[in-house]
Amino acid sequence: MTRRCKIILVIAIVLALLVLAGMRKMRSGTAKEAEIQTVQTHVITPTILASGSLTYQTEIRMVSEVMGRVKELNVKEGDQVKQGDVLLRLDPATVQAQVDALEAGLRQSHLAIDRQRVTADTAETKWKRYQQLRESGVIDANSYDEIRSQRDQSKVDLNSSMQQAMQTEAQLKQAREQLAKTVLRAPISGRVTQLTIKSGETAVPSVTSIAGSDLMIIADTSNLYAEVNVNETDVARVVPGQQAKIVPAAFPDSSWTGVVETVAVSPRQVQGQGKSYPVKIRLNASEDLKFHTGMSCRAEIATRGTDAKPGIAVPVQAVKYEEAEERDAPVKASVFVVKDGKVAKRAVETDIADDSFIAITKGVTAGEQIVVGPARVLRFLNDGERVRAMAAPPASADAAKAGDKKPGEGIWNP
Repeated sequence: MTRRCKIILVIAIVLALLVLAGMRKMRSGTAKEAEIQTVQTHVITPTILASGSLTYQTEIRMVSEVMGRVKELNVKEGDQVKQGDVLLRLDPATVQAQVDALEAGLRQSHLAIDRQRVTADTAETKWKRYQQLRESGVIDANSYDEIRSQRDQSKVDLNSSMQQAMQTEAQLKQAREQLAKTVLRAPISGRVTQLTIKSGETAVPSVTSIAGSDLMIIADTSNLYAEVNVNETDVARVVPGQQAKIVPAAFPDSSWTGVVETVAVSPRQVQGQGKSYPVKIRLNASEDLKFHTGMSCRAEIATRGTDAKPGIAVPVQAVKYEEAEERDAPVKASVFVVKDGKVAKRAVETDIADDSFIAITKGVTAGEQIVVGPARVLRFLNDGERVRAMAAPPASADAAKAGDKKPGEGIWNP
């Protein structure tokens, strides 16, 4: 190779190196747009999801204890009633006839008692006279024994008549109670939520739900509840007093707040499903509460303690997870810390999490800045790359309204 060729080759290599260096410099100087946030403290609120239905505090199924035709119906579905109000009346003709017959029988029994008492008094007097005659030897033993037997028989007849009268009185009392049950009164103050009987139909006493046995349902609407089924794996973390958010199926864009009131001590077994424990959540009073009993709903129960304190936490999407090199080793978690416009990958240790934040026990401190998104940037972000804060989009009316709330305001911070 001639000297000239060598010089040209050296110049070409130098130019190539300069081009590569320039490209690397240009590449390193291009900063990626990313969402950057400052690490702060938050109260982590883990939640338990459960589903169930809406119900009232007390619902009473009204049934008839006597058979009869509905003569008078004073309410309709949706009416408000007070305790003691007459709801309906059954035709009392049949039961009234039984009462009249027993009253007559009782009067007859009293007459029989009076007659037996007179007979007993007569027999007693006659026996005393014959006793004196026997002592004087005027009458024989057979005559005396016959008179004594008549006296004893009259006493037995009197006691029998008195017992018969007591039996008739008991039957009359029972009949009068049956007569009183032809008038159905409201056992509690509330609302008629279901009416299954009509005027003219026959009410049938029954412990099973046959036609005519269910008359109506009255509910105490002063307190509204959501009864949800919590899986057996989560029920240990649910205790009375915890806050909850209820979302009805008919209003998916609305949510209500409530407080856990009771947790069942025994499970409910559903065929083909696991065990679950009924949990009753009392809903907080609200003017916008469109409540319909029996409506399906889902609940998010906050399981944090009332003494929970704020701790270092970052958005859930900011934590990047990588499989460990060793088979049984835990998954490695890390975040990208921003300093002087560059990111540094830093290992962290995580703890409990909720829907938005995850607690960090080691790795970052409050006040540091980290990359939290977007996902397409986080996925391909490498240690040492330059980043710059992404321009915030213009705030919408809803966002501006939400921004007026105080930090930490919500159902999990009562």
